[in-house]
Amino acid sequence: MDVLVSQWARGPELLVSTKSMVSSFRNNLANRFEESYGDAKNLRGRYPLVSMGFLFVLRSTILDDPGAYEKAVDMLRKLQGEADAYDATCVVLAEWSDDDFNGVTIRTDAVPDDLSADRFLATLIEAVLNRTPVEMHVQVRERREHRELPLEESDTGALITLKDLGA
Repeated sequence: MDVLVSQWARGPELLVSTKSMVSSFRNNLANRFEESYGDAKNLRGRYPLVSMGFLFVLRSTILDDPGAYEKAVDMLRKLQGEADAYDATCVVLAEWSDDDFNGVTIRTDAVPDDLSADRFLATLIEAVLNRTPVEMHVQVRERREHRELPLEESDTGALITLKDLGA
């Protein structure tokens, strides 16, 4: 995992795996999919209540091969399509020139809404809040709901089980 939010008593609450690919898209997409799918299944088995995401950075030259880009989009959608896989997936298209490097631009115009960074972050935050008791992450809940909650932040590490979630 590349990003981890954890609390000592509760354990991991948010995990984000990131991968990148800048060339040989058709040759390597299947491998990235298999690795990511295996990671998701293993981590979800170990931490069933964690909010988990997969962020895939692709060089925008993948758009020159529409078939490869469609495969990448399909792969990302499938990775979030199962209950025991990722809660959210995201594609970031990075663009730069090899001839005259002037920095990196992020292209949002070709990214489907369901794989956008905005949706990705919102889904992960929502999953954390849905899986933790209301006395945890009180300030986040207050900001999202635009109201003050009559609660104090709990650091007791109260456990919530699958049974508590109705599973």
